[in-house]
Amino acid sequence: MPYDTDVIVIGAGPAGLIASQTLASSNIAYTLIERSNEPGCDKPCGGFIPASTIKRFEIPAVEGQHEIDTARMKFPRRDLVSIQFEEMLGVNVSRPALGKALLSKIPDQHKTTLLGTTVTKMETSNEMCRVWIQQGEDERVLTAQLIIDASGANPVSQRFVTLRKRIPNTGMGYGLQYHIEMERELGGSNAFLYGNKYSPSGYCWIFPRGRIAIVGTGGLVSRVRENDRRTHEYLDYVLAEVEPFNNELDGGTIIKKDSALMPLCGIIRPSFGKRIMLAGDAAGHCSPISGEGIHYSMAGGYAAAMTAIQCIKGSNFSDDMLSSYEKRWTKDIGSDLKWGLWLQRKLMRPGAGENGGWSSSGFIDSEKSQTTIAEMLMGVRSVRSAILSIAPGYLRSKIGRSWKK
Repeated sequence: MPYDTDVIVIGAGPAGLIASQTLASSNIAYTLIERSNEPGCDKPCGGFIPASTIKRFEIPAVEGQHEIDTARMKFPRRDLVSIQFEEMLGVNVSRPALGKALLSKIPDQHKTTLLGTTVTKMETSNEMCRVWIQQGEDERVLTAQLIIDASGANPVSQRFVTLRKRIPNTGMGYGLQYHIEMERELGGSNAFLYGNKYSPSGYCWIFPRGRIAIVGTGGLVSRVRENDRRTHEYLDYVLAEVEPFNNELDGGTIIKKDSALMPLCGIIRPSFGKRIMLAGDAAGHCSPISGEGIHYSMAGGYAAAMTAIQCIKGSNFSDDMLSSYEKRWTKDIGSDLKWGLWLQRKLMRPGAGENGGWSSSGFIDSEKSQTTIAEMLMGVRSVRSAILSIAPGYLRSKIGRSWKK
């Protein structure tokens, strides 16, 4: 049976672009559909890519990338901690520039990309997938053997072919960002501010990119909605009163504000079925403890493409065959999602205030443990590795407190 293409990839974010690259490298025909005219232009994101991710996925230099070698962390009732590393930790990038760099890696002869295109309907059957698209005034139907849906936290495919329940507000995050333009080049540190002063039981981030500082805050949607303070009030407070950031960003101009949903739910299943694979935010591929999504989305997109290649070469598109996709990505990034959720629930719970959460956990009681947390946040160390490294000190602190009670 003839098809328009082998695989339809929906969404030109990190997951969709890595999936497209991987398919192209194996000469698998694909069509990449992106609703915006410029990949990444409407995706709010801090934009940090760990050095290990750059190496693993061979990401080319991104225009305007900003090298990071320092992590700064502020916890309740603790002084600001600044940890500088000898080697580059990674880079901060704009999402449009990243999209352009990833697209450039796909040879023109393999590049089939439809920008400014909206998916209006979808059907799957035992024989094929059908996707109705609209590009300007043009409406048509594409047929394929498989779909990789990397269209975001609320995947478009789920409006037409339901694979799982919608991620609840207790597992979905909301983030708001200010883009602040400065007159001078900013330093090479990413900052993380934890506590209810800076966020609705989440954290605030300050990521520099050239002369632009991305200042954001957020938390789980359920907590944001229950909170008495509006989300922008946390950012306004940081810029007005929190040292040294108020001084460092003094005189800057807010040139843009954006917001987005992000899955902070850990492992969510199923991520496949009925000839569809969900990847990136669509599959919950985002760190529940740091909100980092680029690395996890790329890993998900790669796993989806490798599974698609296997299905096409074997002419097998059954759910049993597609189940290898979930096995692939859970083996790769599942541990970080699982233990990241554990840390989120333990350390970023509502009501912890100044006397709970991070500060009373024992996780940040030594310089070594603070360095370990920084390594985890910056993608140097896995979440499980960080927990195991800190666990002895953490248990001692818990035992010590129990004796005092």
